[in-house]
Amino acid sequence: MPRTMMINGTVITMDEERRIIENGAVIINDDRIEDIGDSHELLEKYKNIDKTIDCNNKLILPGFIDVHAHAGHGLFKSLAYDSVSYWMKIMTDVYHNNTTDEFWYVEAKLAALERLKFGVTCGLSVLSNSQRSDSSIISINNARGYSEVGVRQIIAVGPSNPPYPRKFTRFLDGDWKESYLDFDDLMIGTEESIKATNHSYNDMIRTFVAPFVLLTSTNQSSLTDPDVATNLSSHDRYMMKSVRDLAKKYKTRIHTEAFGGMIRLAVKDENALLGPDVHIQHCTGISMDEARILAETKTSVSSSPSAGQLINRCPVIELMEFGANVAISTDGTSPAVSFDMINAARKTQLVHQGALRDRFYLPPGKLLEMITIDAARAIGWDDEIGSLEVGKKADIITINMNQPHLTPSFMPVHKLILYANGNDVSDVMVDGKLRMRNREVLNVDESRIIEDANRESMETIKRAKVEKYMEPCDTFWNNTRMYLNSNRYEAIE
Repeated sequence: MPRTMMINGTVITMDEERRIIENGAVIINDDRIEDIGDSHELLEKYKNIDKTIDCNNKLILPGFIDVHAHAGHGLFKSLAYDSVSYWMKIMTDVYHNNTTDEFWYVEAKLAALERLKFGVTCGLSVLSNSQRSDSSIISINNARGYSEVGVRQIIAVGPSNPPYPRKFTRFLDGDWKESYLDFDDLMIGTEESIKATNHSYNDMIRTFVAPFVLLTSTNQSSLTDPDVATNLSSHDRYMMKSVRDLAKKYKTRIHTEAFGGMIRLAVKDENALLGPDVHIQHCTGISMDEARILAETKTSVSSSPSAGQLINRCPVIELMEFGANVAISTDGTSPAVSFDMINAARKTQLVHQGALRDRFYLPPGKLLEMITIDAARAIGWDDEIGSLEVGKKADIITINMNQPHLTPSFMPVHKLILYANGNDVSDVMVDGKLRMRNREVLNVDESRIIEDANRESMETIKRAKVEKYMEPCDTFWNNTRMYLNSNRYEAIE
């Protein structure tokens, strides 16, 4: 089998000992790591090297893992940012009623390309801003796009929230055709998606069961006060059992979103979507009781930094001190974030230091864990990815430290987290295949992907008649706060 040697770099292993090896090397045999150690020693040990990658002045570390984002968002970056109060409603209609099947393939390639160039070797994507499981073709096209670029992908597919039936529109046989689907219909589509994509493309693609939120009887995107969140509904119980049964049938994992009030209710049911096979995104506004439940049930949590957490916070620090596994995610990329995991890590530090008024929380080493090995644990893939260890998959990135903003090169993890950004990623290897060398993408035509993405985006925006949401607010220049002189959303209702 072909053997590759990455040599002369500073290796940050993220293994149990968190070894950092100066002038280190990694030996890759086919798709797995065969050896790690001192460059001189490995040069003496291995004489039959097929390819050598000189990593002088570079860090060598495991690829970043983004455990929560949304398919579709890549083609609408910044759209409707100035009408953020209506963003969810606007984008749901765009995604559910104005996208072609081809849209999901084109967007997947763009999203995978962005992740690749930021050193994200594995990502997770919920299908649209509020889930689409009406047709397995969406999952199939997402998987195809990611596989062509060469990035690992977890498709998080499941039912949309009530009310039912939910309207979806697809372009079929030369015409737009509407369908109205209830919860059971959407679970059938979820199962078809899992059958079509889970462990596909040599296990580069995995598929999780992912109802959009943990409970649908509470507020679906914010805290529900305890005097309102009092009982589980019959649908809550039915949904959780259906999800549990489907995940068990296909031996896959569960992913969902939750907010304050949901967890303490969900745990009352025997089929609660909590446990070591689950990771839950957001968890803003949860109580300390709920944080303890997550820790005690060994449910992983993922959190994306935002200014809103200064008001309504995910208790990341408390969760970890209770013993919960917490990963950082981007929630990318619309309307205002990217897939840059280094940037997300640094923002996470700033948010929680500010919220707790304590600048000593979240040292750089912990932040790096949260986007590598802790993230791998959250998705149940830490047996193969998330650290550089013998026998694990060769998902490896390098960071170019030979730049003014990363010089001098001592304290490498500090430099990485405090000063670097995703554009400093130089080389990317996924599953033993070199996908980017010195920032040149090797296996796909980057310019063609961008060209196709621009075309598909504008065609969809025009089809959905949402061009007005591309316009800046009325106080865009020379003002300190955004205002509109008319309600753009109501104007199209």
